[in-house]
Amino acid sequence: MASQPPNGPSGAARIIAKNLRIDAATADVLTGFSAAGVQSLLLKGASIARWLYDEGEPRPYGDFDLLVRPGDRPVAEQVLSELGFEQTMDEQDMPSWWREHAVAWLRHADAVALDLHRTLAGVGVDDDTLWTTLSQRAETIIVGNAQAATLPVEGLAFQVALHAAQHGEAWDDMLAELERAIQRTDATTWSAAAELAASLEATPAFAAGLRLVPAGRELADHLALPAVQPIDVALRAGTPPPLALGFAQLANAKGVRARLSVLRHKFFPPPTFIRHQFPGARRGRLGLALAYVERWRWLLRKAPEGFRAWRRAHKSP
Repeated sequence: MASQPPNGPSGAARIIAKNLRIDAATADVLTGFSAAGVQSLLLKGASIARWLYDEGEPRPYGDFDLLVRPGDRPVAEQVLSELGFEQTMDEQDMPSWWREHAVAWLRHADAVALDLHRTLAGVGVDDDTLWTTLSQRAETIIVGNAQAATLPVEGLAFQVALHAAQHGEAWDDMLAELERAIQRTDATTWSAAAELAASLEATPAFAAGLRLVPAGRELADHLALPAVQPIDVALRAGTPPPLALGFAQLANAKGVRARLSVLRHKFFPPPTFIRHQFPGARRGRLGLALAYVERWRWLLRKAPEGFRAWRRAHKSP
């Protein structure tokens, strides 16, 4: 019997099955959060799929993302641990300028991954302001057997543009989804998304994301969004090589002491970071020491390309 092509009926069935597994895990987490008094917003995943894709046209998603009310984060992490999720990397020892907008959690039992957000990449306001602004606009959908607070359509449009800016021009799937969002969403909604971006000090990243596709550039011009972006935003939108953003962090550091701190953390990051990046570091002290040596070699190999990318962005008008 001939096998079905990857994009044929069997491929669609696999996507649906995976999405249902992720939706069931989402419902587990949301139910646990609700019982513990944790408030959250579902980002991407099922909310994007229902907005942009027709019934029978499944959109695959590999994980789900939740933005948690800032004060609820410790309880949220406890709930995730109780549900069998493990944090892939502890950022407590990281300086604030190095912390990511989200931390990944993984449940090995069903191979479901979750990104627990404290903010969104490209947003300039503090975490509390972001939460207050977005939660006031929340709508409710059903995911699995649980109610999920999520963003209205202008919030989803805002998020799709920011996501494109975060990952950059090399991520074809995200750019294709951005194009789909532009085609399916009217100018009034995009205008509201631009206003939301302005309220969250995210206009540079919002504009950079839109300008990654031809229809988005036209839309950005129509909305009078800026064409010139800050260096860090421009670097991300160009999918920078490793260390390009590190050079931007070094350049942005104020004073000699701050720059030495950046260099120290780059060459001597916390052991939790090293163990996450280099599995061999989990094999005792010797493994950890060898991983640090490998880290230094990696830095020396990647530094020239990263520096050149940063310089090009720095010199761009």
